[in-house]
Amino acid sequence: MKMSAGGFTDLREKLKAMTPHREEQRSGGEKRRRSPSDEDDEEEEEVMTRELEARKVKRGIAQTRVFTPEECAHIEAKIDEVVARGERGLYREHTVDRAPLRNKYFFGEGYTYGPRLERRGPGQERLYSKGEVDEIPSWVHELVISRLVARGLIPEGFVDSAVINDYQPGGCIVSHVDPIHIFERPIVSVSFFSDSALCFGCKFQFRPIRVSEPVLCVPVRRGSVTVLSGYAADDITHCIRPQDIKERRAVIILRKTRPNAPRLDTNPLTPSITLPSERRHKLKAKRSHRKADPDAAHRPRVLEMDKEQQRLSLFSQQDRRGSAGSENSWRRVDAASLYKHSHHTHTDTPSRQVKMRRH
Repeated sequence: MKMSAGGFTDLREKLKAMTPHREEQRSGGEKRRRSPSDEDDEEEEEVMTRELEARKVKRGIAQTRVFTPEECAHIEAKIDEVVARGERGLYREHTVDRAPLRNKYFFGEGYTYGPRLERRGPGQERLYSKGEVDEIPSWVHELVISRLVARGLIPEGFVDSAVINDYQPGGCIVSHVDPIHIFERPIVSVSFFSDSALCFGCKFQFRPIRVSEPVLCVPVRRGSVTVLSGYAADDITHCIRPQDIKERRAVIILRKTRPNAPRLDTNPLTPSITLPSERRHKLKAKRSHRKADPDAAHRPRVLEMDKEQQRLSLFSQQDRRGSAGSENSWRRVDAASLYKHSHHTHTDTPSRQVKMRRH
């Protein structure tokens, strides 16, 4: 076969060389499979992205050991007293928030979140009205806050909200960002009872509960203080995984609320938030305005006619068995005449026709 000037022995080979992208598709229209090198490149790029994000998170985290084991034991005894008071019902309604394997105690300021909200999602959280949670206990000021002020970790007068989270083994708190529209930064937490870990960038799945690999996992030691700001506080979620709570653990979270933080009832410019109890009340009121069923008034009459028809059928069976002389024969006569009169009344009056049916 004669070769062309371009070096091709066949026109098909020339067309194939001019359109190399066509070879990337298979005859069935499928895209060519990714080569192992492509997958390796993607995996390497993902690893680099996660490492870059982890470095950003680390820049927003500061940790230091502040409390000795003896000081921890003293503070932990105070936490036990809080738990005991909560069990006895000595706190205001919104001070204590219970969940499986985790109890939360709001002091100073409390806020609605998660299932307590009618409209859920970031930005929907609202502070409770002033006075709906108990004040910050004096021991929190004396034993915890004053120590952090003395160490220069927070300024004097910074804290107006203290939350105690008390975890049992296997407890957790799902990935979240502390509400930016409610709390100023930094977010300060102090750990007690046992060591644990704080994870960033996890995704939770439930039934059964599963947690993805974190972007960063930071150990938190008993008696240590963790301060979150910048990227770590605002741009990535943090959580506590069930596998990281091997023993009972408590954390005291110290924050400052924003002056313009929205509340449940004092900000007319924000959408009203309805708590579940109020929502149920509203639904009950709405159900009470149902329209009346037009057939409801006839149902007792239909039932009575059904009874008479059954009774008449029973008496007819007795007649066929030759029981005309029984002591109930007079009832058959009355029942028959009553049914005849009732049937005649309803069939002769078109406006009051009642369809015979069983309920």
